[in-house]
Amino acid sequence: MNNDIKGFCLFLGGIGLLYAIFLVAVAAFTGLKIIKSIVFIATFSVGLVSLGLTPQVRKRLTHYVKSHFTQ
Repeated sequence: MNNDIKGFCLFLGGIGLLYAIFLVAVAAFTGLKIIKSIVFIATFSVGLVSLGLTPQVRKRLTHYVKSHFTQ
């Protein structure tokens, strides 16, 4: 995949994750029931971020996450 497209996927994924965090904060303070939207946006954003990552970085991240959950 082209590096420009990878960078664009990372950018859009990051913006989507920030938006999902913002929606969680809004839901926490106002009591709005927008859980389905938050889950959809977060899942889509994580997918975009994983598309933008190189296999080496993806491998390091999964190793890092697994090491924290197995301790």
